[in-house]
Amino acid sequence: MGSNQFQDIERKIWQEEKRYLMKQISLGLVRNNALKFGDYILHSGKKSPYYVDLRQSISNPIAMDWIGNSLARIVVNEIGRTKVDKIMGVPTAGVPFATIVSQKLAIPMLYYRKERKEHGVRKKIEGDMERNDRIVMIDDLITTGQSVIDAAEAAREQGGIVSELVVLLDREQGGQDYIRNCSVEPHVLFRISEAFVWLKEVKLLDSNDFEVIMQYIKEEKTGMGASEPEKDEKQKV
Repeated sequence: MGSNQFQDIERKIWQEEKRYLMKQISLGLVRNNALKFGDYILHSGKKSPYYVDLRQSISNPIAMDWIGNSLARIVVNEIGRTKVDKIMGVPTAGVPFATIVSQKLAIPMLYYRKERKEHGVRKKIEGDMERNDRIVMIDDLITTGQSVIDAAEAAREQGGIVSELVVLLDREQGGQDYIRNCSVEPHVLFRISEAFVWLKEVKLLDSNDFEVIMQYIKEEKTGMGASEPEKDEKQKV
């Protein structure tokens, strides 16, 4: 067997592992009421038939370990541990997950400050960052992608090399395309539609809600495209 065949097998195993992790994390999100179904208003003012509150996970050590371990596995399998000098959390939800990934992989951590400090060294990137550090950003989810790009640009201004993002899930609202257009490659554990399909299969999501949600995702994909989004992408209720 050649090395290419081994690599193909490893890729297939990793895809199977990602699907298993998606199921475990989706189950945990529903169980802990971090994935909610209903009528919600996002920060953009748009309505959404579901809401993902990954900040809820910080109060659940087991959920945090599942999520942190999953993100660390993405770094190892899709980027390579030796190709990363620093882990950077995207505020605010990405910071606790970045902390766990940093500890699990023994990679120093940074975090992005949205507002520059008005005292001390007055910088936007906290932590010991050196010029040409290869930085992997960590966030909870992708909506439009703008907060990720704001963080990447701040690190680049201080001399960092930022070309990779690791994130738990994608809401499928055009954010991945926008992020790629800004020279950052997103590595996503799962798309939100994958979770909904599985939750319907195991009867944790009824058919009516499923149809409404999938239609919403389809419309968001059509309407958003890869255009530049509003400045703040985070969900809000």
